[in-house]
Amino acid sequence: MLERYGTYVLVFDADRDEVPVFTTTGRWVGEAATPDAIGHLIHAFENTNPP
Repeated sequence: MLERYGTYVLVFDADRDEVPVFTTTGRWVGEAATPDAIGHLIHAFENTNPP
């Protein structure tokens, strides 16, 4: 299942705990170890990749 979170796209798979995250332009952000870690991953990405 794809879910949009602002300018990010999250890929949820019922068979996996990890959540791949991309920008809406298709740029790889990373993979959150758990759904609870998505916010931390996005925050780290924004702080290391300014617009």
